[in-house]
Amino acid sequence: MPDKTLFCSAKRCAHNYDHECNAGYINMRGESAMSTPETTCTSFFDDSVMFLTSLIKCGSKTSPENIICEAKNCRYYNNKKCESDNVIIISNHFSCQTFDPIK
Repeated sequence: MPDKTLFCSAKRCAHNYDHECNAGYINMRGESAMSTPETTCTSFFDDSVMFLTSLIKCGSKTSPENIICEAKNCRYYNNKKCESDNVIIISNHFSCQTFDPIK
C-alpha cells in the first residue's frame, strides 16, 4: 500500500516548510461544507513576514493520519478522520482541495 501524502500550498502559514506541514496535526473545519471554499484549516498560523517558519521546521512532519476533520459531507470523512490517500491544502482560504462532496 502506498504512503499517504500531504501537500500544503498555504504560503503564509508558519507550519508550511517546502509544502510540508510541520504542525504535528491539522484541524479541518467545515461541518456543513458542500464545497472546497467552505472548508478551513484552523491549524493555519499566519506568518506573513516568514519569521517563524524556520522555527517551526523543528517540529515533526504532519501526516494525513493526523488530520482531524469535521467535513461530514466529504466522501473521505470517517468519524473525524480523513481517509484520502492524498490530501492537498490550498492557499485560497487555507481550504482542503481534496474535499469531495457526497453526492
